[in-house]
Amino acid sequence: MSSSTCIDKPTSVEGLQRYLRAKNVEYSNIEQIEGGTANYLFRVWSSSGVPTIYKHAEPYIASSNGAIPFPVERMDFEVTALTRVTAEVRGYPFVLLPKVLDHDKNTNVLVMSDGGKRTLKETYSTPGLDIRGIGGLLGDWLACLHGETSDLSIGEGGNQTAKSIYRWSYSHLASVAAQYELDVEFCEYIDKKYGSSLQTDDECVCHGDFWPGNIMISEGKLRLTVIDWEMCRRGTSATDVAQFAAEAYLLDRFRGGKGLLNTFLRSYGYIRAGYGLDVSTNPQFVQRVAVHLGVHLAFWPASVKWAEKDETKAVVELGHEVIRRADAGDFDWLRGNILGSLFDVSKKSS
Repeated sequence: MSSSTCIDKPTSVEGLQRYLRAKNVEYSNIEQIEGGTANYLFRVWSSSGVPTIYKHAEPYIASSNGAIPFPVERMDFEVTALTRVTAEVRGYPFVLLPKVLDHDKNTNVLVMSDGGKRTLKETYSTPGLDIRGIGGLLGDWLACLHGETSDLSIGEGGNQTAKSIYRWSYSHLASVAAQYELDVEFCEYIDKKYGSSLQTDDECVCHGDFWPGNIMISEGKLRLTVIDWEMCRRGTSATDVAQFAAEAYLLDRFRGGKGLLNTFLRSYGYIRAGYGLDVSTNPQFVQRVAVHLGVHLAFWPASVKWAEKDETKAVVELGHEVIRRADAGDFDWLRGNILGSLFDVSKKSS
């Protein structure tokens, strides 16, 4: 596609229509996809009825109406990840990445294949869906991603903007603690000790926002597509594991107890051992997983509603307990509680 300085910014359906006409792209229908935070997202059907995804980035978070800056270079990192990671991580036919069809750097538009209309979070409670099997597939794939990308570059600095944004829950943990009359000073200490490490971690390529809301489920034959790679960065594999584990715990606790957490953790550990990391006997890795999982539970449910007030408070308090136990090196407690399956790498399913 050719570029033009006169092309409209596709921040609405009407804007995208003008953009497509200027590009001489034929289409039969357009819908704006709700639920995105950082970008403007659309599903566009070709004249022959094939859907593709159009993503447009502005130099701010879209849902903030321009109030929160977010550099458009995030799209460059996403494109790099989608092309380079696909080449590195092979052998998992049920877990896919979107295919890059076009990247218009002048207008910051990324065109990708469509992985489906519903996320794993949305479909978790669907009768007949093999949630345990999906947890196993995602654990396998994530372990492969981390194991295969220790030397893979995704761009200069490993995406420093994403590294800074990823610290948000650490740097704001104390404010949530104050709301629940928990130890504010301890939260500040956790941010200083562990949050600061996010800027310098450089073990492998991390997805950066790996949770069930970024896993698309295809209709018909099962295919899982891992989307939203703009937060990908060089970092510690522990954070990807912990973020998904925390959200899997919340789904299991509040949406039906289908075993997503345990099969994900067990499968991740089993496959990761093949890359030389026995997660069950690596205290530093377990500690980072537990701290990040605890921070996630202690921070996000306070602003993203999962349950009523008492249940939310219980989850926040659990998060703080996990953080304390992890920081103290109480691995026996972690083994007997929320992270038990991470220590069991002898088999992939319970």
